[in-house]
Amino acid sequence: MLYSLPAMSDLREKAAQLIVPRLDGNRLLAEDYIKQITALVDAGIGGFILFGGKIPDTLDSIRRLQDRAKTPLLITSDIERGLGQQIAGGTRFPSQWAVAEAIDRNNPNDIVLLHDMLTAVREECVAADIHAVFSPVADVNVNPDNPIICTRSFGEEPEKVSWFVAEYVKGLQRGFSADHRPPATDHFLLACAKHFPGHGDTSVDSHTSLPVINADKERLERVELPPFKAAIDAGVAMIMIGHLKVPALEPEPIPATFSKRIVTNLLKEQMGFIGLVVTDALDMGALKSICGEGEAGVRCLEAGCDILLHPSEPLKMMDAIVKAVEVGRLSYERVDEAYKKVMGIKKKWSVASGRWPEIHTQQSEDVAYKIAGKAIKFRKGMGDSLLAPTSSSENIVCLVIDDDGDGSVARPFLDAVKGKIPGLRVVSSPLEIKEGETIVLPIFSRVSAWKGSSGLSEGSSEKIKNVISRGGRVVLISFGSPYILNSFDADVMI
Repeated sequence: MLYSLPAMSDLREKAAQLIVPRLDGNRLLAEDYIKQITALVDAGIGGFILFGGKIPDTLDSIRRLQDRAKTPLLITSDIERGLGQQIAGGTRFPSQWAVAEAIDRNNPNDIVLLHDMLTAVREECVAADIHAVFSPVADVNVNPDNPIICTRSFGEEPEKVSWFVAEYVKGLQRGFSADHRPPATDHFLLACAKHFPGHGDTSVDSHTSLPVINADKERLERVELPPFKAAIDAGVAMIMIGHLKVPALEPEPIPATFSKRIVTNLLKEQMGFIGLVVTDALDMGALKSICGEGEAGVRCLEAGCDILLHPSEPLKMMDAIVKAVEVGRLSYERVDEAYKKVMGIKKKWSVASGRWPEIHTQQSEDVAYKIAGKAIKFRKGMGDSLLAPTSSSENIVCLVIDDDGDGSVARPFLDAVKGKIPGLRVVSSPLEIKEGETIVLPIFSRVSAWKGSSGLSEGSSEKIKNVISRGGRVVLISFGSPYILNSFDADVMI
């Protein structure tokens, strides 16, 4: 098809609107950094994905950037557990897996509690001038060795994951729908189901290398795809494509983000998704061995993606898109289509309209604690056995297993337990444990990007086995992956 090229300024403007680089909230008061960011705003960048910051400084900085922007900026954030996950001062809520354990879908009161949480997340994000959150995670975690999804998922059952995905979408978006029905209020939030077509069955972190999903098409249609269909049916505004190689859907050795078969043919045409298609972060290791970021951005647009997320050099990516159109490789219509979808979203609200007077209220904190409390599960034993007749407050010892740091993450737990067990003795080595003592082992192991594992290091695992082998009463408490407990057998496992 022949067409005349648009004016260079028009093409660059449209290409810029598709690019959403990183915004470090903790650096927004640094003069050199804010100069870099304002240069991107002046270049017409589409928006930012916000990481870090605090209230009110980050909010004030974002509003100044909005005032400077010719076209309103789309402010997004990787918020799966409430505003407090990214911005200090916001409320932090439990992980998706914990929420799914806490909420009984047959209990009306639990469903009210779930939507109280989602309302708090939505209102705090809108109050912080955030327009879109990359949540919910729609992956079904069918691989216990998954290093990056794990507790970010709602669990291992497609039907259960699908139900929670739909509830999250409806609760976060509050009436907004990808089919452009008018939202119930100007104060709405965009949700994003991720990581299509499903990141749950892998033992590889796509932040470091390209995972391969080896399931056949029948299994994908039965397990991985239903939660995304549930999100679409609920009107989700955005879907994120994972950097995943899925041979059953794409025979070429390319990631899903580069695949027209997956993005356009499957997601858009067969599954009927009409919202914004977002790439996973374009600086991730899964793509670096394939091509440069600029080329990756062009391939993602060719496949049918609309928003290019988290490039490390956004202006170079803009240049790559313009050049691809100029040489006839990438059609102007494809850029224009994505641009119109982005602008269609931006025209639906006033970027500075949604400001609640408070962030992190006592009510939101109470909801978070109630869900967290209901999420606690006993794998073995009961709580009363901790203070069974064989134990007393004088012979209970605690050894913190922190696989990611120096043990400081355990401070809230230790403060709370010391309030219940005044004689609790905290030790730093198994060698300090005396014969006959009840041993409490709180295990802290985060699920995080680049780490490469959601389980324990060999050193931490051996330390736990050593303590158990001593023969005393042992209480294991995993504050991270529930799969961690599969490797041990203790008197009480929580």
